[in-house]
Amino acid sequence: MDILASPLISELFSLTSQPVYLVGGSVRDLLIGVPDVKDIDLLMPSGSEDVARAFADRIGGSFFFLDEERKVTRVVKKHEAAGVVQFDFTNFEGPDLAADLARRDFTINAMAVDVRGFLSTNSLDGLVDLLNGREDIRRKLIRAADPKVLDDDPLRLLRAVRFAATFGFSIEERTACYIRDRADLVARPSAERIRDELFQILSVPGAGGHLLLMESLGLLRNLLPELGPLKDFAPGKHHLYDIFTHSLRSADYVDSVVEKLPTLTPEHAATVTAHLDQELEQYVTRKAALRFACLLHDSAKAETYSRDDIGDIHFFGHDAVGADKALLICQRFRLSSDTSSMVSRLIRHHMRTLNLATPGGPSRRALYRYCRDLKDAVPESIVLSLADAKATSEVMPAEGFTDTQKIAGQILDYYYGKFLKTEAKPFVTGKDLIARGMQAGPKFREILDDIKERQAEGTLKDRQEALEYLDSLEPGGTMKDLRE
Repeated sequence: MDILASPLISELFSLTSQPVYLVGGSVRDLLIGVPDVKDIDLLMPSGSEDVARAFADRIGGSFFFLDEERKVTRVVKKHEAAGVVQFDFTNFEGPDLAADLARRDFTINAMAVDVRGFLSTNSLDGLVDLLNGREDIRRKLIRAADPKVLDDDPLRLLRAVRFAATFGFSIEERTACYIRDRADLVARPSAERIRDELFQILSVPGAGGHLLLMESLGLLRNLLPELGPLKDFAPGKHHLYDIFTHSLRSADYVDSVVEKLPTLTPEHAATVTAHLDQELEQYVTRKAALRFACLLHDSAKAETYSRDDIGDIHFFGHDAVGADKALLICQRFRLSSDTSSMVSRLIRHHMRTLNLATPGGPSRRALYRYCRDLKDAVPESIVLSLADAKATSEVMPAEGFTDTQKIAGQILDYYYGKFLKTEAKPFVTGKDLIARGMQAGPKFREILDDIKERQAEGTLKDRQEALEYLDSLEPGGTMKDLRE
């Protein structure tokens, strides 16, 4: 449903006689041809906060301030046909409409149209476009309204990349120069605002190109200085590119790996794809977090580099060291504990998929422990491993990549077919151990994991067998055959 053509927005005009303008992203999206605009940006000369509050009451929406000092407000309405719609209200910043539009970030966001006129004519004939934003949309260009706006809010440096990625536009060369000149300002905004822009970029397909654009503008090195030592770092015989380029290519290959899931694991492809589209937090989908993990997965290689007596290069422990570094980076960007944990787990265990590709195939116990350690990030781990392999496949023997694909399919079959069912309905729980006089502690968890491993591999076929096995353990919970 087109919310701009609905009776909902007409309710505004009984609440104020002032002009109300549709501005910014709403106008841009209409010109680009977005079919269903649900973020409505509204501008008034003054008093918009009072109109917004009354509008929320009139339409049965919720009202709150986004910026109390600047009197920026939002009304959110869950509409039966359109879903969740939000209306953002602001007042002129400056004496008139022209002054307000001139202080906006990019020309494609510096246009306005009177809402009453728009609704009466159902057209943008009355478009106020003082900076030729409509022509920039036609030319698919991101152009700064004025270089000063980048100084006013350095987050706009990153936002230029986000718009370029989202719309498939190019950044105008002069604007690119303005951004490069100010690249060292990009880390100044709050971590939360930077995080939101960065992960919106990582949510768009073609992450490798977007990250490369960020680097060409000097933004990536300022946001993630940990990647600096990876540039021009020779990674050894299994890589064609330096580790920095390999990391970007790994993030980029996520898309092609996901596209080919139906041939790799036809039974689970749709489930994995839906899983990756889930949100971990606002603006952070699982797929975006996965691309972030791909970018960071080899971040500790420079500091774990070594060469043995016969000249072979090693990076012992780079997965564990990299996981710890990634956790600190996630905390710096104020990512949630769920997102931080997932990114760290993916990096800590990113070598294990390849290690499971043994000639005889992995044991059920090895599969269980892999799934237990990755938890709900098993699908992401598989995609990361395949993307990592594809980013290396230019020099890796073809059979090595094929082996990675084969084990990936086996792991997903086991994860969805056995592991999740065992986790959902374990034969034995902590209550059973406590009933037998066992004390909570490290062994307590080991016993439960051991029994779940046996349940998943089929050694224990039902609860009765699991209880009998539990009773066979030595008094006090000693697992006499746990490692047999």
